[in-house]
Amino acid sequence: MSARIAMALAMMRVMALELWRDRAALVMTFLLPPLVFLIFSSVFAGTSGDNLQPKIAVADQAGTEASRRVAAALLKSPDVRAETAPDAAAVRGRVKSGQVDAGLVIRADPGRSGRPFLIVADPSRAVAAPLTQARTQQALAAAAPDVVLHRSVESLTPALGALTPAQSARVEAAAAQLRARPPAVQDDLFAREDIAGARKGGAVIAYYAGAVMILFALFSAMQGALSLMEERRAGVADRLLAGVAGMGPVVTGKFLFLTAQAFVQAAMIFVVAQVVYGVEALQHLALWLPTTLAAGVCSAGLALGLVSLCRTRDQAQMLSTFVILVLAAVGGSMAPRFLMPAWLQSLGWFTPHAWVIDAYQAVLWRDAGIGAVYKAWLVLAAVGAAGLLVAQALSRDPQR
Repeated sequence: MSARIAMALAMMRVMALELWRDRAALVMTFLLPPLVFLIFSSVFAGTSGDNLQPKIAVADQAGTEASRRVAAALLKSPDVRAETAPDAAAVRGRVKSGQVDAGLVIRADPGRSGRPFLIVADPSRAVAAPLTQARTQQALAAAAPDVVLHRSVESLTPALGALTPAQSARVEAAAAQLRARPPAVQDDLFAREDIAGARKGGAVIAYYAGAVMILFALFSAMQGALSLMEERRAGVADRLLAGVAGMGPVVTGKFLFLTAQAFVQAAMIFVVAQVVYGVEALQHLALWLPTTLAAGVCSAGLALGLVSLCRTRDQAQMLSTFVILVLAAVGGSMAPRFLMPAWLQSLGWFTPHAWVIDAYQAVLWRDAGIGAVYKAWLVLAAVGAAGLLVAQALSRDPQR
């Protein structure tokens, strides 16, 4: 057992020395990730879009006939994924936890003066708030166009006096016509509230820090895992297989090194995020550490497992590039997942990127506890362990 441990540590030391001696690779490995992170955060901090289907929570606190019509129209609308919430506190909680993109509280009858609609927004999903307002305007125009007319008449009553019976009848007739031919709705019905603790750009930066971290961890791990092909081509693997310990300690040593490399990359990214943007990584160190370790384990194990499935370096390079790009695109490293169709958002949970990004946002932005991230730790660790087991099993086959 001690010999196996010594071999694993020796392999880890060899890989570290190889990286140290190649100064250009050393610089690219640890300085490119924070540089790309800065570029991504600058480009995507103001992401916007119009043709989206936001997920929103709707709470009807007014309970009037008009408010119920608007809420029902939103729940049936194909342009939004709406769900009901019991009250404003539940809406705020769902937005804060990331369960929905935005929230809508109908706090008064839409036909009365004031701003009856309150949009609860998460600054990390800047597009969601204006989209929620637009979808609510559409629902109001379609389901309760007469409300706007009554609202306008009520606002003029203090200046012009109460309506006569004949005037009221004409208003009702006009309202009936509006129900048949809905007009455009103005935006003076809406108020906005950002979730508690929101800082400008903070959630967006936390998002892209996690997105870039897992992206570069996988890229770097794939490059490190390709050394298995070099050893096989040089005959080193055959000589090791002929020995007592076999290739097992070599694979373990590579796994430990790649995990440590991903951890250092993540530390560099989040140091830059904290210094430049004020992301509170140090303040959440207790949960940041296991999250980063789980991400490193996942990237190392997944890379070794994928490379072990290939017979040549070219195969491994093609497969690793394809897998990394697909996982990054679907998992949210290329663009925020909430901008994607609902089916693609669900598919994203089959990628490590979605779990890593969500865990970092939960820790650094939502101030969530261990209950919000332990599932991500388990999933990432399981993927890494499965990849390591595959690499260990295939490394024992001398025909590969």
